[in-house]
Amino acid sequence: MDNFTKKWQDFHAGSLSKKEAVEFLYFLESDLGKAKFQKLLKRTWMDQEEEKSTKDNPTANPTSSTSNNSAAHREKGDFFNKFSIIKITKFKTFIKYAACLLALILVLKHLDFLPDLTGNQTKESAETVWISKSNPKGIKSKILLPDSSWVYLNAGSKIQYPENFIENRDVHLEGEAFFEVYEDKDHPFVVKTFHVKTQVLGTSFNINSMNPESIEIGLATGSLKIINSASGKEIQLVPGEGSNVNPTNDEMEKYNVDILTLSQWKEGILHFDNEDFLRAIKKLENWYGVQITVTGEIPKGTCNGTFQKQTYLSNVLKVLGHAMDFNFEINKNQVTINTKK
Repeated sequence: MDNFTKKWQDFHAGSLSKKEAVEFLYFLESDLGKAKFQKLLKRTWMDQEEEKSTKDNPTANPTSSTSNNSAAHREKGDFFNKFSIIKITKFKTFIKYAACLLALILVLKHLDFLPDLTGNQTKESAETVWISKSNPKGIKSKILLPDSSWVYLNAGSKIQYPENFIENRDVHLEGEAFFEVYEDKDHPFVVKTFHVKTQVLGTSFNINSMNPESIEIGLATGSLKIINSASGKEIQLVPGEGSNVNPTNDEMEKYNVDILTLSQWKEGILHFDNEDFLRAIKKLENWYGVQITVTGEIPKGTCNGTFQKQTYLSNVLKVLGHAMDFNFEINKNQVTINTKK
């Protein structure tokens, strides 16, 4: 029994680990995986035909049977090559499970759990093919990486990772994402965003690089190391700690973060924590997929507040407008804020 057939049987029996099952699904998406799967279907059909022939004629001459079977195999091979048709009635059970597997792959791809291995790929070199995932403003997504790690990608953000991710767990991030990393001591998980490199083994953390001049990193579980490529400095964080990395500042100071609010955005909760007016406006533009124009003086002070999932933009602006003294108008995806001062 070849390795692919055994892997298929183990997958069907449910004896593969979560990581092995995900890797097997990814392999089936490749050209080689599709070819091996078709070959397995063909071989199973031919074995069924041979078994049926033996049962129908148990007293047949062995020599004649061998010759006839060989000719039959060649004929069946030509049949497949010309028409690619499978005689489903000969192995209904096998086809049932095959159909379930293919349906599962389609569902996972539709939910964005599996990457598109035929598109959205860019070559960095002859050896590395990078797979890209991005969200427009107003849209968030949840992505399952090949190593079973999860990425919660915020609106207006993008990640790239190599096709051979199991062996090379490098992720390039633009924007904001929350990571839940599958532990693999032999393959460190590295997130690169502009001048900052974050390295972990198995942990959960948030990176916000919406502003490249001030990249915010907060740790929820596990431990991680942050490296400032511009200065060469590095620090380590423990749960409940965060750091703000600036390319023009060699120091990377630690500060306390609220673990509960660290990942609220991925649950659809909009949170403002002492954020200045312009930063709050940019967050609203990205969150709701709108364009905001401000007329008048920029309000001083900071924005604070937490808004539950699916809160209308108008309700958020009413609360902020009352606190910072401004009026607003909404016309489809265009918002105008009029300050009163």
